[in-house]
Amino acid sequence: MRYELSVLRRVLGYHISVEALIELALWLAIPHITIGVIWAFLHPSQVQHYQTQLEPLVPAGADLIAFGLTAGLWPFLLIAPLICG
Repeated sequence: MRYELSVLRRVLGYHISVEALIELALWLAIPHITIGVIWAFLHPSQVQHYQTQLEPLVPAGADLIAFGLTAGLWPFLLIAPLICG
């Protein structure tokens, strides 16, 4: 127990700049976005579902927003059938 706390203190005591955190977030976003775009291309029915929901609200860009939602929410869409039944 003491060893884990000392490791935690050491990790939390490490100083890192805001620029480094932003760079880390961008590097971690690249695989997420890549997998999301592939997911959206392979599941056009999901994109169509979002598009039909968005067309009354945003008629001009519903297709792009639906594609972005599908690409961005791919982890949830992957596990949603397991959760919802």
